[in-house]
Amino acid sequence: MLFRSMDLTLVIPRLQSFEGCEPHMYLCTGGKVTIGIGHAIETPADAGGLPWSINGRLAADTEIQTDYASIAAAQMDLAAPAYAHLTQCRMAPADITALVAADVARFEAKLAAALPNWSTYPEPVQEALFDMGFNLGVDGLLKFHMLLAAVDAGQWAEAAAQSHRKGIGDTRNQQTAALFLQAAG
Repeated sequence: MLFRSMDLTLVIPRLQSFEGCEPHMYLCTGGKVTIGIGHAIETPADAGGLPWSINGRLAADTEIQTDYASIAAAQMDLAAPAYAHLTQCRMAPADITALVAADVARFEAKLAAALPNWSTYPEPVQEALFDMGFNLGVDGLLKFHMLLAAVDAGQWAEAAAQSHRKGIGDTRNQQTAALFLQAAG
């Protein structure tokens, strides 16, 4: 039996509640230059391909590159809003929404490629695995061998027990576990 894909009206707000939403570049906890709802900007060239503005006008490439360099060189481990004063470039809410929707679709495709049974998982299980994978990266998620074995066996309570991530807030871990438990009924 195939289950429907994840409901973006649930996935995106959940991501935003944990990842935040910033209209300026900042350093994520992993040290990558980031924008919006956890969108990593891998290179200065990638930053130049995004829709930036400064005080209502389109930002010039040199301004974008200056902001990228400023953030890349900044102190790590600050809260995302603390980086705002280091940049001029901002992204409009509609552009952030489009960016996160594309990120979710792209990342769901990566998960489907990495997890052969993805399409058979109940929607709450897909959402839980998505949250873990988005947070840890696909390679990080794949290190949770016992969790993935429980998921493939349909053992939702065991999957919930195995879903705890170190260094992640209790609320996020609890919500992820609750998604696995929803699949149990």
